[in-house]
Amino acid sequence: MNFRPHITVLGLIATLATATAAFAEEVAFIAILKVPDENAQAFDTLAKEMVAASATDDGLLVYEFVRVGETVYGYERYVDAAAHARHERLIEPFLPKLVELALFERIVTLSPLSDGHQELFESIGAEIGQPIAGVAQDRPQ
Repeated sequence: MNFRPHITVLGLIATLATATAAFAEEVAFIAILKVPDENAQAFDTLAKEMVAASATDDGLLVYEFVRVGETVYGYERYVDAAAHARHERLIEPFLPKLVELALFERIVTLSPLSDGHQELFESIGAEIGQPIAGVAQDRPQ
């Protein structure tokens, strides 16, 4: 586990929001959280509130949570770093409760990153994924 728990999530969000605005590449990552069974219902409610608040967020491509037992996977994908920074500011009010209910175990980037953005994710203990191949298609809603 490379995620450094001594870095607060609020500090992380402030750093990401400031630093990501300068870059113009797509941003995608997976956050892996441990949510104890006694927090599951409250966490699920919070996750639904965060998703609902994000529904009209410009530049957000995917924002979802999936549970497997006590492990929750959060997948986030944005059109660019500026969209990611806007989203982080949008969900900032939810973060104290998120930190109370869940422990961040791992963050893995899924998209190519600029050098500066890669340094940012590395500074919070994220693992930098090396894309191999992929495809995405627009789908009618």
